[in-house]
Amino acid sequence: MKPEKAVKLAIENVLKEGLTDIFPRPFEIDLLKNSKFQKKLIQYIVKSIRGGTLESLEVKPIEHVLLPKGGPFDFRRCALIDPLDTIKFLSLVLIFADEIEKARPKKSRKIVFSYRFKPSNGFLFDNKYNISSFRKHVSEKIKQKKIRILVKCDIANFYDRINLHRLESILLSLNLDEKLVRLLNELLLFWANRDSYSLPVGSNASRILAETALIEVDNYLLSIGAKFCRFVDDFRFFAPNAHIAHYWLTQLIERLWLEGLTINQRKTKIEDVSEIVQDSDEEAINRNVKNIKNKKEPVKIIAGYGGVIPTKFRELSESEIEKFKDKSPDEIYKKIRSKKLAEPEDIKEFIKATLSRKKYDYFTKFPELSELFPQFTPYLIDILVKYGEKIPKNKRDLIREAFANKLKDNQRLPEYLVIAIVRLLGNDFFQDKDTLLQVFRGLRRNAGAYVGRALLEALENQVSRNEVLEIRQYFSRADSWEKRQIIKIVDVHLSKDEKRPWLKNVRIQESKDLFLSEYIKPSK
Repeated sequence: MKPEKAVKLAIENVLKEGLTDIFPRPFEIDLLKNSKFQKKLIQYIVKSIRGGTLESLEVKPIEHVLLPKGGPFDFRRCALIDPLDTIKFLSLVLIFADEIEKARPKKSRKIVFSYRFKPSNGFLFDNKYNISSFRKHVSEKIKQKKIRILVKCDIANFYDRINLHRLESILLSLNLDEKLVRLLNELLLFWANRDSYSLPVGSNASRILAETALIEVDNYLLSIGAKFCRFVDDFRFFAPNAHIAHYWLTQLIERLWLEGLTINQRKTKIEDVSEIVQDSDEEAINRNVKNIKNKKEPVKIIAGYGGVIPTKFRELSESEIEKFKDKSPDEIYKKIRSKKLAEPEDIKEFIKATLSRKKYDYFTKFPELSELFPQFTPYLIDILVKYGEKIPKNKRDLIREAFANKLKDNQRLPEYLVIAIVRLLGNDFFQDKDTLLQVFRGLRRNAGAYVGRALLEALENQVSRNEVLEIRQYFSRADSWEKRQIIKIVDVHLSKDEKRPWLKNVRIQESKDLFLSEYIKPSK
């Protein structure tokens, strides 16, 4: 793909799906709607890519935030990349995307169901190939008479353990532009602090590269006749007997080892499926597939809804409401309290029973639940935000006070918990400006990569003129994410005469930040 086309597609994709599926959509993205600004960015990014050096790319280091993943002490290290750098990274990868897709097993073989490149209307991937179609395919395969053994396994710490030098070698083997492949490798090594491992988690660019890292593994498994499919690093093998299943699994382990990867032994399972008649999840799978087919646009990638510990709440289906409406939230909560460590499934069951019965008073249990299992805090807060209007005001006040006290009293909260609570206290139904300002005033520079920006976003619609002036004083010590948000707060709350001189000076001082400059003075 030509660099100009790649950059244009990258911008279109960012407009559609945001910078990442992890952090909230920042206001900077809306600046891309200005066609004049788009044109300026395309020219600038194409020139920086054609420069062929890390210096010409002019990218910033990236920060990371830990977010809940699979178990009580399991986290994913998610990348926080500057908006302009995100577009540069995606543009560089999109130049190779067509050739990468050609090198993968053909879609018609139903082997790889993850992130099949097929750009359309700003989206990058074919929406027929996704986690739901993967699960549906597995459900259908294990019902076949010849399939008696199912092997489930995934790669341990996949994104973190991808070897960048091996990835570079795979890209070069596809006869791609060597200079641009070297440039991409230099960028990834820069972001990895020269550690030779790890792709930034959360971006579409990384998804394409992660699929690239497994091309040779897929081809090897096909060459030995393995019957399998996968979604990202999640493999399924369909074997006629235990002997063959064991052979294919050992071959996968040995081939992954050549790439510096290993399987997650804790999650590896070998199951007898000879008696399987119907997959227990088939109803939900078919419903998801039907919903996808009914949509006019491809489904956006949204992380956090699945897994053992979700971070975002998905509305209950009618069947779930019917299933849980007769269950007692009180009994489930007693069960949770009786254990030293709460079980994820018990917490989700309590929530579903509460929502099915519309017992919104029970949401006052959420602060205590977050103590019993802290990693559920983002999920619980997402529910509170989405159902805020339905919660009685006196109960909302109790919930707000409990979470505000966590923020004020505990100076050792992990960053992801601080961000979640800040989001709640910035919500219209749980606003607590005093607590947010108190935390902002005591903010340490090592508090985290995104805490300052999250606090400023939460305060944006709550602050007075005097508080805006106070926040503006923080500008010289702020990072780029915080600076852009401070500028937005100043612009929204101060009069033209009061803000104009300051914004003019800032635009001169921060001229290299194209998004900052664009916000202050839109392209014409």
